[in-house]
Amino acid sequence: MFKLENITKTFTKQFVLQNFSYEILKGDKVIISGKSGIGKTTLFRLLLGFETVDSGNIFFEDQLLNEQTVWELRKKVAYVSQDLNIGRGKVQSLFDETLSLKSNIQYKNSSNDKINDLFIQFNLDKSLLDKDVEELSGGEKQRIAIINALLLNRDIFFLDEITSALDKTLKFKVMDFFFENPSYTVLSVSHDNYLPQNTEIKIINLDKV
Repeated sequence: MFKLENITKTFTKQFVLQNFSYEILKGDKVIISGKSGIGKTTLFRLLLGFETVDSGNIFFEDQLLNEQTVWELRKKVAYVSQDLNIGRGKVQSLFDETLSLKSNIQYKNSSNDKINDLFIQFNLDKSLLDKDVEELSGGEKQRIAIINALLLNRDIFFLDEITSALDKTLKFKVMDFFFENPSYTVLSVSHDNYLPQNTEIKIINLDKV
């Protein structure tokens, strides 16, 4: 699905990645680890085409990633950022905006049941739908962002520290949800040491790259 060939990326003459190669297959569950500033989020940005490599090549579904092909990739990937600034207005309005996308409008009629199921899955009360996003706690915002990404009905997920504001029980619940679904391809940046027990996990330790 993804193939990285001899990727090098530098910022202010400091290597973030140097001659890095890796292959990610459909259904893989990958945890990207390493100390702060090592390049974990940069790797996501390179894969999504928001940063360009200094040398090397990135392929998605056997096509070289460039200005033309990156748009096809972005239509297939759901990215959940660590940023808790997820928007303004009511939570329901946030979901409505996602469901109004041309690629997603076909799911709008069945969205209420899905939202209800996901609120139960992630221990959220449905009364939050009528609450302003700015009034949510950090943990609530993270779970709302996760649900919003799931409404895109994609099966490739880039997850960037999405459990940082959650307690231990919810961290495990969120990670298990993504890592135990065989149809999902998951790349996760996390400082947590939790590894789901029922899934084969691949680890990219950027400290050792």
